[in-house]
Amino acid sequence: MRARNLVVPTVVVSIALLAAQPAAGNDSPDHGPRVAVHDIPDTSNDGALVVSWNQLAYELAFAEDEFQTFKGVRAFSMMHIAIHDALNAVTRTYRQYAYKGRAQSADPVAAAARAAYDVLLSQYPGAQDKLDEEIATWLDRVPHGPGMRRGLEVGAESAAAILALRDGDGFDIEGTYAFESGPGAYQTTPPWNGFVLQPGFRFATPFGLGTGDQFRPPPPPALDSRAYATAFTEVMEQGHADSDSRTPDQTGYAVWWMEFTEGSMNRLARNLVTEHHMRLADAARLFALLNMSMFDTYVATWDSKFSANHWRPYTAIRAAADDGNPNTEPDATWEPLRITPPFPEYVSTHSAVCSSSFEILRRAFGRHTAFTMDTTTAPPDMPSRSFASFRDAAAECADSRVKLGWHFRYATDAGLDLGRNVAKFIAKHHLNERR
Repeated sequence: MRARNLVVPTVVVSIALLAAQPAAGNDSPDHGPRVAVHDIPDTSNDGALVVSWNQLAYELAFAEDEFQTFKGVRAFSMMHIAIHDALNAVTRTYRQYAYKGRAQSADPVAAAARAAYDVLLSQYPGAQDKLDEEIATWLDRVPHGPGMRRGLEVGAESAAAILALRDGDGFDIEGTYAFESGPGAYQTTPPWNGFVLQPGFRFATPFGLGTGDQFRPPPPPALDSRAYATAFTEVMEQGHADSDSRTPDQTGYAVWWMEFTEGSMNRLARNLVTEHHMRLADAARLFALLNMSMFDTYVATWDSKFSANHWRPYTAIRAAADDGNPNTEPDATWEPLRITPPFPEYVSTHSAVCSSSFEILRRAFGRHTAFTMDTTTAPPDMPSRSFASFRDAAAECADSRVKLGWHFRYATDAGLDLGRNVAKFIAKHHLNERR
């Protein structure tokens, strides 16, 4: 995990006291040394503010549960929507989502920082000291006076709007699940012993889609079909823990792509926004669309998984004698490259979320943008990977799931299509430029 790169030292202060401070440059004995606004680089119209708050959100979410639940991506989405809406209350560049207020006299940095602060504090109340430090850093850039005070009000109102809208959205409902028997039905895999991750999440309210099943893909191929046998043979050979047909590079990138997308895609977006010097309003919109699309793609894939209820390669390969397909052969000792996750197979969630994320990034930075990215699961000899385009990266992300032995090819192909459809819909219908 990389440390936040804050521009100046900060002190812990309360928002109320900050709003009441005298103009920058005056003595401020109650809060220790302060840096004059004119000594701080002007970040009022670049994406640094959004990048910094995204980094802090990442640190808080990862520290709490390492993205083992859907809370982190939901918090990202709400925070970035609140930032976006607050900024567009000040300057109407893009259409707002939850908060529709107008406040041209408000300072945009104060508004955006307060919006981020309030959302994250509601989700991670134990992190108030870190949040106080972060907002103090950004308010040090704002002249104290009516503009700051109005900005703080707008930020609070924007955060309250999205928090109210998402109250009771079902993201944390565990739900129930009953295993079915017979060929093709999902079965528990080691070491989970009957545990299934949050089947109720399929009914969570999306941010941008109408319903989770809006783009539900067709079912997987019949077990007795040639398409099934082809996919079966591929994952059996290339996804085996001791595969002879998987190259060292393929083994490496299978592990490299294992980091949850909330981490890898937000990190990539932070780097790209910084490298391309993206302005504040555009960066706010990008991060909002990115995280909305990730959350909604999770919902959509959970809908597909629990409606199809398709078995994993681990089960399918060991039970191939019962699948009715003469072109599949069982292997009672087959093991995947890494432990299979505890939920049904079809479609591949990682393929879908990579696809939706890269579609949002493609729209922001261009079809042929080359880039290098890193992950927290990178093998020592593969710290980063470079790609000629976002579509190339999405394809490798999907392929990694076959190489891990977790998915059939038809599940990754369907995941790529599903994620792209989700992202296109969200980008078309939300946070559009005002005309």
